[in-house]
Amino acid sequence: MLVADIDTIVQGDEEPGGDGVLLTRLARRLQSRIPMLCTLKTFYDGRENVPTMHVPSSLRSEASTDVYKRFVEICPMNLASTIANAVITNQQPTGFRLVKDQTMRSTAADDMWDTCRMYLKSRQMFYDAGVYGAAYAYVTGVEYPSWIQILSPWNTFVSDDEDSAVVYSYSPDDGVERLTLFNMVRNDDGSPSSVYSHVAYRQTDARTIPSESDDEAVYGLANDPDDVNIAFSNDFQWEAGIETGYKYAVACGCLPVVKMSTPTGKGQFEASIPTLKSIDQQRFQRFCIQEMQAFRQRAVSGDLPEYYDEDHPDVIAGRAMAGDRINYDEIFEMGPAALWMMPKETSVWESAVTDVTPLVTAASSDIKQLAGATGTPLSVLSPDVAGSAEGARLTTRTLALKVQDLNMRANDAFVRILRMALVASGQSSAADERFETTWQPVNLPTDLEQTQAANFVKNIIPVKTIMRRYLHMTESDIAEAMQDLEDESFITALAAENRILEDTTSNQYSTGISDPLMESGLLDGSQSSLTGGLEAGEALA
Repeated sequence: MLVADIDTIVQGDEEPGGDGVLLTRLARRLQSRIPMLCTLKTFYDGRENVPTMHVPSSLRSEASTDVYKRFVEICPMNLASTIANAVITNQQPTGFRLVKDQTMRSTAADDMWDTCRMYLKSRQMFYDAGVYGAAYAYVTGVEYPSWIQILSPWNTFVSDDEDSAVVYSYSPDDGVERLTLFNMVRNDDGSPSSVYSHVAYRQTDARTIPSESDDEAVYGLANDPDDVNIAFSNDFQWEAGIETGYKYAVACGCLPVVKMSTPTGKGQFEASIPTLKSIDQQRFQRFCIQEMQAFRQRAVSGDLPEYYDEDHPDVIAGRAMAGDRINYDEIFEMGPAALWMMPKETSVWESAVTDVTPLVTAASSDIKQLAGATGTPLSVLSPDVAGSAEGARLTTRTLALKVQDLNMRANDAFVRILRMALVASGQSSAADERFETTWQPVNLPTDLEQTQAANFVKNIIPVKTIMRRYLHMTESDIAEAMQDLEDESFITALAAENRILEDTTSNQYSTGISDPLMESGLLDGSQSSLTGGLEAGEALA
């Protein structure tokens, strides 16, 4: 393949290996991913539509249109969000520690984490990775508004080698959309030489890529892929100047745009979308069957006269005239106490009940297969599943292993993000520091289990190790607990000393002695002996 043959989106920049070709390649990969992102968001929100083309044409009448429209709205089961949230909610970072000393807390990384509000921003990254398969963060290099900003996978794409990235933005006030190219230049030995960004722009009245918050556009594209064509036009122009102020990124050897991805680069339920569609389709069919059975079809067979004759009971009773057309809608009126008067030799037929149990059973089987395929415990997708506690632990093992794998991948992204942020803030030594993210256990034991385990190993393992491994406390919690222990020891020692002083004072008051010699301990004999010796001396005198 010749790179020069690529039709670049930047006017006049078709140099092979140049920024125009690189930007075009990244932008096209970004735009090709958007339809799937729309589908993923639609399923996560539970707003996917059952294709009405599968409804028999004989049933698509005007009278039934509203009914089927209602079924389309309520039939989605929204299992996608449950599958994704089972992973997202179990990813709980608790802090950072230096690798060179496993017991040393990385206070600089923790402070940067809190300063940039990453305790909230990380939740967004977990959501993006869980639903869309990738999450992105950008280290700005300036303190305000934040050293670290979260980028949306709807607007960002990073190359496979992570040496280049593109970020899309649109300004409705100016009517300008921009594509920012980030690129790393390496030396012959592979070491980073420089990092720069180059911005291309174009005037437009509308976005090329829909916004994630634009539900109407997202749901419309997901449920009708032929409705919208997403493609960048080829009338972009380069802005003057290239930004090269990314020394902190060069020092850390990575782009300022960091990607956190799943093992396959896909969302947690992306591979199971066909199964989710089949479950929704079965629910739609079951709703249609149940609705039709709620209003059973009835028929009257036999010889039914069309006009009243003179012998008809209604004519004899004066309720009708002979020769008038008989209105069978009034005769066969529905009602709890309705009584039909029918001619002789006629009978009523009523449609039979259709058993929907096979459809329910099939849907339950599909849910079980879905749980196994996505590594989600069946008890999460189907809460009525009964079993033992040990069985529940075995079913959650796959989920635990999946979360641990994602935590390891997230650790790599978090370390790179924080290292660049620390270097940008003036802590140049952080570029050579090695630290890692600490995580809360996936299957957090109960308080009773934690205290029992800690009690078994006390006097064998140091207190801090017990707090860290058995009580699952963060380094901040451990530091706070150790300070509380020191305060408690000081208070206990002070109370003991006060009791000794109080006991000494009470003894002095009980004996009536306040002589300094007695208080100093120089006199330990009894008062009677001292008094006897003084009296004997006076007698001799």
